[in-house]
Amino acid sequence: SKLVKLRRFEKFTLKQSMRKIKLSRYHLLSDQYSLLKHKVLEHWIFWFFSSIVVPLVQANFYVTEAEHEKQDIFYYRKPTWENIISKFVTFLRDQGYQELNVASVKKIIWNRSFGFSEVRLCPKGKGVRMLANLKASAKLPVNPPMQSKGLRKVGVGRNVKCYNYKSVNEVLKDLHLVLKRIVVNEPERLGSSVFDYNDAYKRLLPFLSLLQSGFSVKPGVFIIVSDVEKAFDSVDQDKLLSVLDDLNLEEEYFLSKVVQVVCTKKSLRIPQNWTLVSKANAPDSANARSCLPTGSLHGILVKQQVQGRKVRKEQLQSDLKEHIKRNVLQLGSNFFLQSVGIPQGSVLSSMLCSLYLGHLEKSVIFPFLDKACEPAPGFPSEGCFLDDTASRCAHLEMRKPSYLLFRFIDDSLFISTSKEQASRFFSRLQRGFRAYNCDMNKKRFGMNFQINTIPDLRSDRLYVVEDGTSFLRWSGLFINCSTLEIQADYTRYLNFPLSSTLTVGWLNKPGRDLKVKLCGYLRPKCHPIFYDSNINSAAVVRLNIYQAFLLCAMKFHCYVSDLSSICRFSTKFYADALGKSLRYMKKLIKRRMFSFKTGSDCRPILELGKGEIEWLGLTAYIRVLKRKQSRYKELLRVLDSKLIALGKQESTLSVLQEATNDKRSSILWKIKY
Repeated sequence: SKLVKLRRFEKFTLKQSMRKIKLSRYHLLSDQYSLLKHKVLEHWIFWFFSSIVVPLVQANFYVTEAEHEKQDIFYYRKPTWENIISKFVTFLRDQGYQELNVASVKKIIWNRSFGFSEVRLCPKGKGVRMLANLKASAKLPVNPPMQSKGLRKVGVGRNVKCYNYKSVNEVLKDLHLVLKRIVVNEPERLGSSVFDYNDAYKRLLPFLSLLQSGFSVKPGVFIIVSDVEKAFDSVDQDKLLSVLDDLNLEEEYFLSKVVQVVCTKKSLRIPQNWTLVSKANAPDSANARSCLPTGSLHGILVKQQVQGRKVRKEQLQSDLKEHIKRNVLQLGSNFFLQSVGIPQGSVLSSMLCSLYLGHLEKSVIFPFLDKACEPAPGFPSEGCFLDDTASRCAHLEMRKPSYLLFRFIDDSLFISTSKEQASRFFSRLQRGFRAYNCDMNKKRFGMNFQINTIPDLRSDRLYVVEDGTSFLRWSGLFINCSTLEIQADYTRYLNFPLSSTLTVGWLNKPGRDLKVKLCGYLRPKCHPIFYDSNINSAAVVRLNIYQAFLLCAMKFHCYVSDLSSICRFSTKFYADALGKSLRYMKKLIKRRMFSFKTGSDCRPILELGKGEIEWLGLTAYIRVLKRKQSRYKELLRVLDSKLIALGKQESTLSVLQEATNDKRSSILWKIKY
């Protein structure tokens, strides 16, 4: 049962299978040769699992993870899974995917640099999702023998001679470097795209500063979150190619292979990467260059350019067109040509989708918003005055609507100070954009205001906590509907046990792994967007710290519970592990806040008193573990003594009490741990 209960990336060790087996119970194994017979028993158990149990599972079940169940593993009977695949193949045909035979596949990949991608299906809430592996090389049987541009070598497996073709991602790396260079030089091509919390934070901070400084009274804000329906699958291929044709590609690009020797406290790595360089700096095979690191290259001992090559514009355009228009997928023994949308899983997927939607925004959405942003008739404009009336009406100009739009791939967030502008924008989104074959997912809209024509818009994007505060969910963030304060979105943990999100390490040094895991649980919640006093009030800054520790404490309990079947540690060890997580959180928050560069005059502000992070962390650990106090009596006594030693934090006691109010963290207390 332990074997089939394993989660993704977990390993079943011989030690686990031998646990609780006592030789004294077996007469044949308990004589003077017990040590030797113990080894024999170990070999027999290993043979039993590897030669009988695992082959039986492989023969009768299809084993896979599920999108909605995180790290848990599911076992489907082979006939059931074959039925799922059969229905999905029918679905692909109905969606316009063209089925190919092997001869047609060979004809397509004959003169190109890469092969095709294998596809597997991943169950989700309703139906399955198609996942393409574009990192692996492709194989096709040689019958008859043929030569191909993408050919690597001829291999023989089970008496079948095959050609190996380069993986799609390996060939597209050059194009990815070129596109990244273009969007760095011309960021307007991406429209409102953001690719991580850093980008979102850089755009949100100046906007909030404008609201605070540009208005004598902070205006109300009207927020819309939306999601493009089937963003990758609905892309018009011809339209995308026309968008990409407008890119200013140079006739040729020079690439340099850079080899680094990176030394950290725990490891020595030698990463190898290709980078774009100017023609003058491109090394040839006889001229490799080395350099010592500068102060900004932390941990890099040696950096060397060992190889250079060039790639021409025609080759890049050819690879791009082949990737978009003639993407071949293999599902089982079936081959399909993707005739709609763009491939998912390639190094270019996010970039292509962002360029496509960025062009839509630049051509349609931004002009629409600028028009919707114009003041109402009768609003004085500067051009109609002949005297100093314009300067005397400057305060009226500040009342013109201000808005912010940014989009993480296909998930958009719009904030405006004008309800009329927001309403008009919502109506425009609902109509879709036919020229780009782009429609919004009607079930994924979320707003913090009512529109008369749509009195009842139900959405899971709006969430109200027990203290009555309303939030809109956007890309892992909770956005306060009234104040625009930012919190982390923990609703994704509500529909399954928290233990299903973990991977427990039983091998080597499980105690060390536990300490590393605790720090890893806190790391994603250490971004300045959660702790900047330009964005969040003092109570919300501390609430974000407290909630991060609450989730970490719950994961600590789940991890220790699973680990207890193999080993248990002392109370002192657990206290040290939790103490290390407190120090790690404090150090990482300060480092990220003080080193972050916003690209504007606004700077992150961290306003935390001495010992507050430790106080919040200890309070979170105590409250979570008290719900399981029969297991942690001694540990709770140690944590209580540490909390008392910190003092009562008199100067900010009211703010800390507000931050640790259970009603403000009602989402987390609903998590099953």
